[in-house]
Amino acid sequence: MPARISLLLAVLLCAAPARAQETEPEAPKAKSVTYTPPSRIFSCELPSDWQGMEEEDALGPVARVIGPDDPSGNYRTGLTVRLFEHGQPGFVEVKKAVDLMRRSDKIVDRSATPVQPMRVAGLLARLFEVTEEWILPLERLPATEEAIHSYIAVIPSGSDYYVLRLSSARDVYMDFREDFFRCLRTFRPSGH
Repeated sequence: MPARISLLLAVLLCAAPARAQETEPEAPKAKSVTYTPPSRIFSCELPSDWQGMEEEDALGPVARVIGPDDPSGNYRTGLTVRLFEHGQPGFVEVKKAVDLMRRSDKIVDRSATPVQPMRVAGLLARLFEVTEEWILPLERLPATEEAIHSYIAVIPSGSDYYVLRLSSARDVYMDFREDFFRCLRTFRPSGH
């Protein structure tokens, strides 16, 4: 009996390397680079193949970093970073801002996860996820409902706060989780 067990173990050990060679190698992840928008309100690491831009609106500067299209081609993954400064138009306190972003909405079928604390650049951030149903593509027909997933971090910095939102199609959102957390681990506010 022990000889049969030894023989079985030998066969299994020989088969294991052959089986391991049959699996597909993972596609290499894009290298990361440090991204700093022209306003210099923050810096963080993002995939090197993502394209950043910054614009000014009534609420101040907002950095938009565009990633890859989802498989359907209806939605493009992207990160937005906005600094809300106390005293500026549209400013609401951090707690109210988090509540508003997490509030359920029947029109877009919005749902949110509970808020989780995390230290980001030594500051106590509030992290949560939001899922909404959007009609996509916006610019052409036929359009269909598509679930959009957002990772959100609200990072207080004195009386101001940053809102980071990485949005993607729900079908591929886990592909960008590591990118979002790399951004948070390397996030550096401008010193506001």
